[in-house]
Amino acid sequence: MKKLLLFLTAAVIFIACDNDKKGEDDHEHSVTVKMPYTPGYSASFSLGNPDYATMVVQGSWKDFTDNKLDNMKNWCADTVVAMFSNNMMVKGVDSLISVWKAERAKYQNLIDTVDAVIPVYSTDKKENWVLIWARGIGTDMNGKTDTVAIMETWRINKDGKADMLLQYDRANRKN
Repeated sequence: MKKLLLFLTAAVIFIACDNDKKGEDDHEHSVTVKMPYTPGYSASFSLGNPDYATMVVQGSWKDFTDNKLDNMKNWCADTVVAMFSNNMMVKGVDSLISVWKAERAKYQNLIDTVDAVIPVYSTDKKENWVLIWARGIGTDMNGKTDTVAIMETWRINKDGKADMLLQYDRANRKN
């Protein structure tokens, strides 16, 4: 796993350094993947805007840990839709803030670790996404500590705000 993360990090750094030479909207390093199945969304991606990765990690992870969830209004669209692995769907930034505040209130202590974050751009759909692999270690109010592995996929709209979240975590997480 560490070798995979090291490889992904090196690849992102290499592409990011090379992309510094081009304009923000230039997606010359597009990669089209040929597979035995046709992807329902896209198979054509390039490295995306690193500022979006910073925005999402600050907002989704750092602000959650620091219990500053009202900051979501600065970077999430009012119409954000969040879909979670427990089949819950939340619509609207105020509702998402409310749900996450209730979740955050369950913990007396959190240690979050972002393992990898990759901003990507779908060259055929012309959409920006941020992919995050992370771990949360939470100690609840009764002193029980649990670790959860989480994968988040955030879509960034044309206004530079997150308007969709697809969040997956390990299946045996207990709320």
